[in-house]
Amino acid sequence: MVLRLEPGNPNQLGATLGEGGVNFALFSAHGVRVELVLFSSDGKHEIARADLPARKGDIWHGFAPKLGAGTVYGYRVHGPYRPDQGHLFNPHKLLLDPYAKAVAGQFRWGPEHFGYFYESHDPDGMPDHRDNAATCLKAVVVDPVALTPLPRHGARPWRETLVYELHAKGFTMQLPSLSDKERGTFAGLGSQAALDYLCALGITTIELLPVHQFIHDRFLVDQGLNNFWGYNTLSYFVPHQDYALGDPIAEMRAFVQNAHARNLDVWMDVVYNHTCEGNRHGPTLSFRGIDNASYYRLDPQDLSRYADISGCGATLNAGHPQVRDLIVESLAHWVQCYGLDGFRFDIAPSLGLDEASRFSREAPFFEAVRQDSRLQDVKLVAEAWDAAGGYYVGDFPPEWADWNGQARDSIRQFWRGDQDMARNFAKALAGSPDLFRNKGKPVESSVNFVACHDGFPLLDLTRYAHKHNHANGENNRDGGDHDFSSNYGVEGETADREIEELRERQARNMLASVFLSFGTPMLLAGDEMGRTQGGNNNAYAQDNAISWLDWRLPSSRLGAQRLAFTKQLIMLRKEMFASFPEGHPNGPGEREPTIAWWSVWGNLMTHKDWMDHKTQCFAAVYEPRGWLILFNASLEDAAFILPPTGTGVWRMALTTADPIRPTQDQVAAGGQTIRLPTRTLIVFSRDTSRTIGKTGHGF
Repeated sequence: MVLRLEPGNPNQLGATLGEGGVNFALFSAHGVRVELVLFSSDGKHEIARADLPARKGDIWHGFAPKLGAGTVYGYRVHGPYRPDQGHLFNPHKLLLDPYAKAVAGQFRWGPEHFGYFYESHDPDGMPDHRDNAATCLKAVVVDPVALTPLPRHGARPWRETLVYELHAKGFTMQLPSLSDKERGTFAGLGSQAALDYLCALGITTIELLPVHQFIHDRFLVDQGLNNFWGYNTLSYFVPHQDYALGDPIAEMRAFVQNAHARNLDVWMDVVYNHTCEGNRHGPTLSFRGIDNASYYRLDPQDLSRYADISGCGATLNAGHPQVRDLIVESLAHWVQCYGLDGFRFDIAPSLGLDEASRFSREAPFFEAVRQDSRLQDVKLVAEAWDAAGGYYVGDFPPEWADWNGQARDSIRQFWRGDQDMARNFAKALAGSPDLFRNKGKPVESSVNFVACHDGFPLLDLTRYAHKHNHANGENNRDGGDHDFSSNYGVEGETADREIEELRERQARNMLASVFLSFGTPMLLAGDEMGRTQGGNNNAYAQDNAISWLDWRLPSSRLGAQRLAFTKQLIMLRKEMFASFPEGHPNGPGEREPTIAWWSVWGNLMTHKDWMDHKTQCFAAVYEPRGWLILFNASLEDAAFILPPTGTGVWRMALTTADPIRPTQDQVAAGGQTIRLPTRTLIVFSRDTSRTIGKTGHGF
């Protein structure tokens, strides 16, 4: 096949199907020549190549008459191979278009994917001349009809948002009502069985772990493992092909539309901080070979090395205008063509760094997102730490929310029984006003959780005092060492019924603390039924039963109890927070009307109470509606004098001491002394329809 190209449109990056052919445009500031290479429909055989004939600024472009949808292609970019200058051009490596909307073929690891001679282990040595075209993924020209913009799902208010973090494959791999082909796919996730379960649970928002096209790390593949979580992105516009029965585009779109039809929002975890090309020893698959010095942040003292903010070897350079535009276009693509309602940004500080690696909420990337009309009303959530030691909870722009790791740790430590945690725990309940309100952000900006994909699931927080990550093949060195967990006397499973019941109560305490706090609650998939990872707190490489949801759990005694309690808790959350006015709740020691903090003695908490490191029992009254929550994290039962009700009585709405016992007939008067069991949380609502004496009913 003879491929003749004419000058194209430099303003349409990627491959754009138009009248009479396809426009190709690629950014490369330091390249000196760009070859377009065409392949057979299965991606196995090269059929033509030609240079992009025109360049405008840093955009190389060309128009190919008569080409159409389904054309399979890649690029070879010529330029200097000077690691000391940050340039790693190697035309022997076929490169994936960063703007590709679909991919063809199957990726297979081999030394041919590395720009340097892999066997030498020297990335500063001579370039490698082996061709990788046979074993890499190629881009595919997509018919715009397949990506027709979807109608926007109505923006759900933050106040109503209840997030459920799940893995597209792990959630469905063992879902009984699915066929074998549907398991682990977008089709399975969009099935009636999956959506029925989520709707019955009561959550409002599905947050997917990454579904951008990714590849598995070589060191994992060599051990027979996979990068299950997917934080190893190759393409920011393509749904991961292994999650599809057939066409990933159609199936991902159908899943989102099915979710929207059930009034569920869909968010996605996105990884714009690093790519699958990794550190300087990594492969040359796309960005590195197109323009390494532009796409990645380099160490200004040694341009052969990367400024690693991500902790994954290299950091995408969101400070570069072209890279920033790529990220914004990717976000807009997923909003328009897939209907996504929000994004959680992995290691988000990397997006707001200046040349001196200082973080600023005024960074150009944040302004670009703010100004893009396609991203209006889209939920934006930051993971606020980076691997360089930065931690910026509350420091993102006003329209951004943050995963609140400080609240997570405070909840875990308070219920574990750690001393001097009452103040931090109370702040977590109030939506961390010190982190958000004091920086001009609404309380909903605090995304509260007790467990997420990274770390122990909720059950393991009560079952293991130490990580057990040997299955990851790193001699238990990987994963964090500060989970603030406890095994309550026995490491792992136990037949001791007393320990088992205590663990369940503690799990209920932590779960209730999340859903009864101001802010936006998030639940990790499976925590509502007691999923375990066997003590693995870094299961990123476990594409197996360690990570998959065990759908037998809801039929077990404890699983059924946990699920019923979670549903009750979610319903209570919706009832409690439906009537709260806009505003900022007050933290411990502050005198504002939203929360009144009461001591076990029936008095308002004093500064002395808050500063007492032994304080482990107190109460919060949420106004103006009147909800009372009692907390006892101590090892002893407490005689608690209830706060006054004004008129009416306190009616019990929920207790973690006994999730099976009905609570609707349990009432007490203000000023009455009740027994608050050890390690227990109880919720009361103010009932003005009746009154009783101070003797009330027993508890």
